[in-house]
Amino acid sequence: MTDDDTLDALLRTAPWMDEDGRRAARYETTDEVALDDRTRLLVVAAAGRRYVVPVRPTDGGGLQEAHGELEFDRLVWRKAQSGAELTTVRGGSLRFRGTGAPAGPIGRLPFDRGWSSNALSLLDASGTPYVHKTYRRLDEPVREPELLRLLDGTGRTPEWAGDYVYTDPADGSRHPLGVFYRYVPGDGLDTPLRHNMRSLWPKITAGCDIERTVRGHLRPLAADLTAAGRFLTGFHHDLAARLGGAPQPYPVRDALDRAEDRVAVLESAAVALPERAWKAAFAALRAETAALRTAFGSRPGAFLSGPAHGDLHLSHLLCRTGEDGGTTMTVIDMSTPALSPREPGWAAQSPVQDLVAVERALEYFAADEAAFESAGRLGVDSLRTMTDALDDTAGRPQVLRLVFHAADVWRTQVRRLLLGPPSADPPHRLLYLARLLHELAYNCDHARPYHAAIDLRHALTLGAHAPAPTTTSART
Repeated sequence: MTDDDTLDALLRTAPWMDEDGRRAARYETTDEVALDDRTRLLVVAAAGRRYVVPVRPTDGGGLQEAHGELEFDRLVWRKAQSGAELTTVRGGSLRFRGTGAPAGPIGRLPFDRGWSSNALSLLDASGTPYVHKTYRRLDEPVREPELLRLLDGTGRTPEWAGDYVYTDPADGSRHPLGVFYRYVPGDGLDTPLRHNMRSLWPKITAGCDIERTVRGHLRPLAADLTAAGRFLTGFHHDLAARLGGAPQPYPVRDALDRAEDRVAVLESAAVALPERAWKAAFAALRAETAALRTAFGSRPGAFLSGPAHGDLHLSHLLCRTGEDGGTTMTVIDMSTPALSPREPGWAAQSPVQDLVAVERALEYFAADEAAFESAGRLGVDSLRTMTDALDDTAGRPQVLRLVFHAADVWRTQVRRLLLGPPSADPPHRLLYLARLLHELAYNCDHARPYHAAIDLRHALTLGAHAPAPTTTSART
């Protein structure tokens, strides 16, 4: 087994190790497998977490991490294409699978990795670019490799080329460690939206017809946004067809119970935001939960589940212009909660969750741009303008009202083009409420008042288009 003192010295300087991990008392190897005579794949335990670390020896007798090294990428690619299976020191297994692509030269292509908890490389395999993504944390649920394999050929996701999975000898659990998929060029949908919104601001002046101005300004994006909406519909259809399994009644009562509990906990969170807005927002959250209990009434199976992306952001919808001038789309970074009815959480998913996620992304996006623009016009910082946007009083600067109103009009029109008209049906409202509370909890836990202010601003609008509840129903 690996010398843990040497490993400990390596991991204490690893830039990807999180703060809790760096403070761990000790890093210890719990399993390992030799990939060749120099490269080993280690399973490492630290502070109650497990990590996967490929290592190679240094000339000085130490260890160096092999993530991102061309030799490691080449080695794993070839094992995937040959379908290799290796036995670990502790009796587990490392199983590779791929398309059986013929052996050929493997090179490295320039690639801006940015920061990621995963390790990414861009390879040139006989003239075709492929991404090699390795998952560093062992015990987090990872379904992306299997989803890419299942959706291969639909044209909705990047082309799957291989993956590899570790089987834990202790309990037989399977943990995907990495995947190869064909690189897809393009920009996230947030890129053209950002360009469009920022070029809108010079047109927004006192006395302008905001509705008409925004509508005309968005016209060049209208066809692409509508096409993106059709793409999402087709993606959900293909995903359901490839995963199979009959839809089940969505667990409405459980979702409402969680929402009620979360509202109660979050209301006492210590976040530096205006008290009046905070109280009004939580009154709206409680009222919406009660209204939804009434709306669903005795119909807990009022709508059916279905698989979804799982955590869709605007940047996950890649757009690129084809040779014919048309726009092609691809969805990336899938995190579908369950892949079959045999897995927990199969019923607690819905394509509407993806639509709600995009809707919430647009809310963050538009509010953030409005806060930045109004801050520049007023000569203050964005936190101030975002916080002031919560206080809908006559004392708010006219500039703030103008800019945030324009942003709301822009967001509403983008949402209509991309997702259709706003929905007031109970399933959509329930899933919107769940997403908003999930994001508000994250922002409270991580002391992000700027983003929490966006959450509260939209919590204040809950129920605006829905019938008021006749009673406040108790949990049943």
